[in-house]
Amino acid sequence: MPANLKDLRTRIKSVKNTQQITKAMKLVSAAKFGRAQNNVLQARPYARSLEKLVVKLVAGARGADSALNLLKSGSSGRVLLIVISSERGLCGGYNTNTVKAALRAVDELVSAGKKPVVMCIGKKAFQVLSKRTLPGGVKGQKQVPMQKFVEAPASVMSENENGIFQLGMTFDKPNYEFAQTLATAVETAFGSGEVGEVHIVYNQFQSAMTQVPVSEKVLPLQSGGSEDGVTGESILEPSWSALAETILPRYLATRIYQVLLEAIASEHGARMTAMDNATRNAKDMERRLQITYQRARQAAITRELIEIISGAEAL
Repeated sequence: MPANLKDLRTRIKSVKNTQQITKAMKLVSAAKFGRAQNNVLQARPYARSLEKLVVKLVAGARGADSALNLLKSGSSGRVLLIVISSERGLCGGYNTNTVKAALRAVDELVSAGKKPVVMCIGKKAFQVLSKRTLPGGVKGQKQVPMQKFVEAPASVMSENENGIFQLGMTFDKPNYEFAQTLATAVETAFGSGEVGEVHIVYNQFQSAMTQVPVSEKVLPLQSGGSEDGVTGESILEPSWSALAETILPRYLATRIYQVLLEAIASEHGARMTAMDNATRNAKDMERRLQITYQRARQAAITRELIEIISGAEAL
């Protein structure tokens, strides 16, 4: 057979192997997506209820207690921007949309006269953003592991102004303890005045096919008004300061944990959809290659028959 038939067979085999890989990845992502979606849906009611309570606490803030560090706008012009992406690719436009949202947030902060400090959770965003120069920064800055940031956030952020931080561990299975550790580091950096604001960029989960990249301000805490229409001063027991010192830090950890759950569910949904599309595209490509192969094979057989008949007639 002609060499092109051999090449076609090789391509068909390659497409079949790719199809098997994408199908397996789709099944794995579907299993993970089911658990991630369930975690998000179960965590949302608690997060929303805690948010309503915090709104009331912030609205009734009075006095200058230690917990009020989360309420005060820092004098620092630096803004900590936490960008949550994935550890692996092959998830459609998930990481691309996250990076674009982060760059838009950076542009907005710079336009407002602020200095962004980007911390990446997930190496995909870090791989892209670490190659860019933040306003006031230096290209190719030394990378700082997140463990060092957690141990001494103030000193690290002072030494690496306008730097990019990378998380020192994966977060495929985020737990509350991890979110609490991250929240403590963020609260310490905010309370010490190293950063004046804290924003989070992530993909908000809506469905397996829809993930919306958003940028939200998490610190300082602000009063969003009364959502249930109830006005007036609330009677708190034991006291406002005692509740604030316990609930406000817990709210920050819960908010970060909820964001991580949203990001994980969005990632698995995006990967499941992308692998499903890739599997269908591989099937279509295989079908087209099979048609091309059969046509080429029939043409080769026809040519051989014509040569045989022509030789027989010549005799």
